[in-house]
Formats: sequence, structure tokens, C-alpha cells
Amino acid sequence: MKYTLAIDQGTHASRAGLFDESGALVDVCSKAISLDRLSDTHIEQDADEIIQSVRYVTDTLVSSVSEPDTIVACGFASQRSSVLAWTPKGTAVSPVLSWQDTRGASQLCELRQHEGRIQRISGLPLSAHYGASKLHSLLVQSSQHKDLRLSPVASYVLFHLLKEQPYIVDHANAQRTQLFSLAELDWSRQLAELFEVPVSALPMCVPILSDTKQAHGHLTESDIPLTAISGDQNAAIYSDAELDTDTALINIGSGAFILRPLGQYADSDSLLTGIRCSDSHSVQYLREATVNGAGSALTWLEENHGVSDLWQQLPVWLDEIARPPVFLNTIGGLGSPWWRNDIGAVFLPCDNSQATLAAEAVAVIESIVFMLTVNLTLMQSEQPLNRLHISGGLSQLDGLCQRLSDLSRLPVQRTEQTESTSRGIARLAAGRPEQWCRQRTESFQPASSLPLEKRYQYFCENLKRP
Repeated sequence: MKYTLAIDQGTHASRAGLFDESGALVDVCSKAISLDRLSDTHIEQDADEIIQSVRYVTDTLVSSVSEPDTIVACGFASQRSSVLAWTPKGTAVSPVLSWQDTRGASQLCELRQHEGRIQRISGLPLSAHYGASKLHSLLVQSSQHKDLRLSPVASYVLFHLLKEQPYIVDHANAQRTQLFSLAELDWSRQLAELFEVPVSALPMCVPILSDTKQAHGHLTESDIPLTAISGDQNAAIYSDAELDTDTALINIGSGAFILRPLGQYADSDSLLTGIRCSDSHSVQYLREATVNGAGSALTWLEENHGVSDLWQQLPVWLDEIARPPVFLNTIGGLGSPWWRNDIGAVFLPCDNSQATLAAEAVAVIESIVFMLTVNLTLMQSEQPLNRLHISGGLSQLDGLCQRLSDLSRLPVQRTEQTESTSRGIARLAAGRPEQWCRQRTESFQPASSLPLEKRYQYFCENLKRP
């Protein structure tokens, strides 16, 4: 039996999974990592803790195989838009600034006049969640260091994970810096000049896919080739059979993301254009929408109430609570299509709604569904959708899936395995084999829910785009 190793470095944990030739998950290891919320705008992680967690999960799975040479390929996926500053010797000189960190927002005020040009080149609307403004702030803070490296967290991990110690970044992670040109598949000197980030400090851009003969590198103390590198959501779209352009994947973790394959490149004024996959010969694109406050919004609610068991009670509450308030979910800032940070999170009473913790928890879940529905409506205006696939931790909530189906009026299929990033990067690393077993799915069919629709309309009225 031959295996593919998947490494998924996420916001709250690093994970590794071992997949066999049929695509079945045969072993998994996870290591939690901390996230420090110093303020609403300053959200950091420890670079060394991330490296130690990746090494731990990788070494654990590699050592669990009696014959390591049966692991024939490895894929690496990472949280996108998280960045840091470090030296050529691999020493971090800054914390990792989380994708949720927006400390560079002040720079964007000066760049509003260039907003259209920035989005045309990068595929991304001007936002402090992306790496460019954060990298600029790190450059200013670390200017005393010579030969400073400024990169996505993926580059730093790969330097420590691979025996070749390359300074590289894949196209998907590079694009989320907002310094990458979709047309040139390389750093844009125009964008680098606008954000005042020197191209010389950035890693070399490489395609997502390599092959076993010309791998991106080999794992330290082994000959296991790294054949795929990608962002976590970009990888998730490959967790099962190839998606058609009439299908969107919704992956819900700390944030929620909608990803839809594009038949060909096309701009969008309010949504994101990204790279689905690339190799040395071709590139495929995707349309994407982002909801920043998903799992992170539940964490926010737990912290506000001093509790830690919301997850266990949510399935019952979603069935029982009939009159929740409406939550304006601005946790982490509003993502697409609003792109705003000027509204505070607030619960709005609606039709004699309850004001209990249970009702507020249901309101948080519904707010995620509401924001997803707004973005799905925009995607539908470009080209109709026929179905939704959903994965990620919060997708385990039947009440969330049913509400999403009811509001979108689309069938929702939930995959058996919620960790779609690991499976997706493993499938990419293995060469996207057609023989990988399809995952079993559970379907939710749309039904009429007038109270839910009324709360959705109230949400939209109070969160209109500026």
C-alpha cells in the first residue's frame, strides 16, 4: 500500500492526515496552537509554536508507518493572509500576524484612489485582512534587520519543513498578500510600490503543483517529496470529485468561505477572484466570498458570556429557539461584499425575540447563514448555481445546513468528512486521482420558512452596503 501525507496548518491547530491509494483517511494527528487577541485589530500567533506543531504532527504520522518509503507524496496547505518577518537563517523577528489582524488599515486610506487598479491586478478588493498592509507594518517595525524576509506563514513553515530550506510560496498563498498579479503569476511591481513592500524581500512564486521528479522539496530526514502547496480553502475545493461551475463549496471554520470554479477568468467588483490550481503549464481560477465571523464569532460569544460549551448545546438550541434576535455579525470585520470595519457587533430585537444566551447563539449561527446567502445571491447573478457542498466544523450542525438550504433555495450536500482541506491537499499531491473514493453525503432540501426569511430581510436592511 502506498500513502499520501497531508499537512494542514490552520488557525487553531496543525493537522496531518495519511490517505491510502483509494483516498481513504487511515490515520490523523492534530496539535492545537494558540491565538492571541491583543485587541480587535492586533491578532497574533507564535511562529515557533506553529513550527513545533507542524513538526509534531508530521513526525508522528511518518513514524507510524512501518515502511516510510510507502509515503510517496506530501501536500501542504496553510492558513492564508497570515504573515511574518524573519531572517534568512530562519529566525522569526515578529509574531505571525493572523489573517484576522488588521493593524495595517491606516495605510489603506492613502490607497483608496488606486482601489480599482489594485483589484484588477490582484483579484482582491482593498482590505487590511490581506497581507500587503501587514507586511508593510512589519517592514517599518523591523527596519533594523538586514536582508529581512517578508512572507506568508507558508514560506516560513516550508523553510523549516523541507531539507532544501527553500524560500518559496505557491500561487494561491502569494495571491492573498494582495501583491501578486493574476495575469503575470508573479509579484506585481506596481502593487509592491503602492504598498511600499520591496519585491526583494518576498519569496519566489511557484505553481501549486509539482511532481515527484521535480518536487518543491523533500521533508527533513526523509525522501518524501512535497508535490503540492496551496492555501487551505483553495485546497478544500479538491476534497472530492471535481466541482462543476454550477456547484459551490462552502467551508466553515474560524471563517466561512464560498468557492466556485470559474470556467475562465472573469473580474468581479464585489467578490474575490482567486487561483484554484496551477502547474507549470496551466492555471485555473475560482470565484470566492468570505465571511470573517464564523467559528470566531462563536468564540467571541463564549468569551462575552464566560462559557465554553456552546458547541455541545447548539444542536438542541437550533431546534428549539423559535424567536432569536438578529445579529449584525461584524466579528473580524465585514468581508464580502461589504468590506467594512466601521460597524460594531450588535443583537437587534425582532418580533418579540428572546434575549437569552441560547437565543443569541442561534442568532450567531443565523448571521453566518445570512452573510453566506447574500454572497450566494451575488454569485447567482453571475451564473446560476444548482447545488451547494458544505464542509468544515460548523457544517456538522443540521440546523445551519437546513437554514442555508431554505434561504438559498438550493440543495445542500454535506460531506461525511468535515476536514476537507486535508483531503483536498492530499488529492492534489497524489495527482488528483479519479479512482479516489467518493465521500458519502447527506442532503438538505430547501423548504419554506417565513420567520427565517423575515429575519434575513431585517438583517439585510440593517447591513446595507455603503
